[in-house]
Amino acid sequence: MAPSEAVVARQTAQIIYYLLEDECAPASRAFKDEYETDGNGDDFDPVLIADKLRSIADSMNEDAMFQAALSGLRKAAAEEAVEAAFSSGVDAVCKAHTSKGPEVAPEMQLIRASVAFGLYVKKSSPELKSKVQTAMAAFLNRRVGSWVERQGGWSKVPDVAE
Repeated sequence: MAPSEAVVARQTAQIIYYLLEDECAPASRAFKDEYETDGNGDDFDPVLIADKLRSIADSMNEDAMFQAALSGLRKAAAEEAVEAAFSSGVDAVCKAHTSKGPEVAPEMQLIRASVAFGLYVKKSSPELKSKVQTAMAAFLNRRVGSWVERQGGWSKVPDVAE
């Protein structure tokens, strides 16, 4: 049975939390689920999924589109329009990479680009971490949440669960 929209939203928030956590603090990265499981045998582990997403996104970090999108995000942060800037930046990066990897599902393109963009922002502008965390969760829930739900949750998403 596919998880509900609320479960996917909660999973997304947990993944992003661990994705943007400091990698040098392993004790804080141990997964402690504060929610009861729904008993469906799901082996969801946001720490492992965050680590997999981090490695998938690393290849996109040197892209020129990131520089332009990051500049827009910094300006937007000053104007409190981070979510819109995050969304625009990810869309721009996705469009640039679609021609390089059309065999990848559009939803995975969005996930890869948003993760790479979020990690890049965290490293280059740590003061934006909490704003990016919120914007990233909203973006992923809005743009790929129903797709993740149809896959059976984050632990079943191809390329992430492997």
